[in-house]
Amino acid sequence: MPERGPLIGVVGAGIAGLRAANALLKRKDDARVVIFGDENHRTYNRPGLTKKRYPNSGSPKSELAENLKIKEVENDSVTWRLDTRVEEADLSGKVLRLSTRGTFEYDGLVIASGVRPRTSAEVGRECAFHTHRTLRGLDDAQYIHDELRASKKVTIAGAGFVACELASLAGEYGCEVSVLETRRSGPFESMLGRNISQALRRWLVQHGVTFLTGDSARQSMCSGSSEALNPESSSDRSLYVEAIGSVPNVEWLCGNGLDLSDGVRVDEYMRVPEREGVFAAGDVARYPDPWATGSLTRMEFWKNAVETGELAGRSLASALGYESEVSQIKYFPSMSTEVFGLRIQIAGDPKACDSMEIVRGDLDRLDQGVLVKFLREDVVGGVAYMDEGARYNRLYIELVKALKAR
Repeated sequence: MPERGPLIGVVGAGIAGLRAANALLKRKDDARVVIFGDENHRTYNRPGLTKKRYPNSGSPKSELAENLKIKEVENDSVTWRLDTRVEEADLSGKVLRLSTRGTFEYDGLVIASGVRPRTSAEVGRECAFHTHRTLRGLDDAQYIHDELRASKKVTIAGAGFVACELASLAGEYGCEVSVLETRRSGPFESMLGRNISQALRRWLVQHGVTFLTGDSARQSMCSGSSEALNPESSSDRSLYVEAIGSVPNVEWLCGNGLDLSDGVRVDEYMRVPEREGVFAAGDVARYPDPWATGSLTRMEFWKNAVETGELAGRSLASALGYESEVSQIKYFPSMSTEVFGLRIQIAGDPKACDSMEIVRGDLDRLDQGVLVKFLREDVVGGVAYMDEGARYNRLYIELVKALKAR
């Protein structure tokens, strides 16, 4: 009888977990991989949840699910355990305890449990004024798209990527949109600075968004603590979506002596230092920042999930004795979004810079294109480009290439 390959557990059915599984199986196909996911869906394109409007007739549910499906995820070496939450881990004994009351013993483990939305109110509770929701998964998106199709009023707490994309989507559906930002003056301020943030705020206001900040925003925030609504007035409630950040899903790892202060701390190979054969990837992994020696970073972007997932899979293959070239993390931060037709591209680490310089354009005319570089002690550390077209795209690419080559 042929010898059976090692049994690998992957906690998290997102793109990081899937890429880790694929990277391992490319190097040794006798490994047996079990992917645990607490949703009833296989891997899908999570960033796409807020990027497309669906027809006003019929239900968008099946079209949304089909449109966001990740192709080519079938593999006979992979077993999917969906609707199954990992509740506890004994990393010394290499055992996972599951929500089904069963256990799973493994030879290698990839932690790709991701994050969940941060909330100030109890999600889904009855409120006299709003239906409270967050947007993280496919089921959330299906519900929210149904609500937006009804052209209701929507209030969005937060002004990050998810919040701004959702505001743009709601505007396409014809909704009355309000955005609340209590701590900053506009979108992406912590990353791009006050001047660009205020320019982006003006852009949203020009497109019909009521954008409240400071005390005005705080007064409009809803904790969901009002008395439960009686059935007769339930149709009058508006949609209230919280997009105020995220929390790493690490509670199931408590008691194992890990550094869980902000996700799971790993080394430059995605290894969990305290436990042999355990790796982490994606939104939950906090690793040495290739761009800031001596510091750690945790990124919540699709590209980061892809690259750290693949590295975790290669590193696991190497740890199991398979031939696998492994190099330390070299992730180059880059992200993009579109808000009311304005394409926003960001590369490098503007947050770590101390000044900015407008290379092309005017912040009062974002539609005509604005290219900005960010400097730290007169050295370029980040680039941002906003435009309705692609006027300065070639120059943006040149700046990004120079930044990568640093």
